[in-house]
Amino acid sequence: MWYLAWILGTLFACSFSIITVLALDQIEVRKNNSDD
Repeated sequence: MWYLAWILGTLFACSFSIITVLALDQIEVRKNNSDD
């Protein structure tokens, strides 16, 4: 069952990185909008 934990860990890491990138992108967009 180690492969199940490996798959879940990999999916968690990928989803966490995607969420982080999206959050950083939103922060940049809000900074640019507030400058106007």
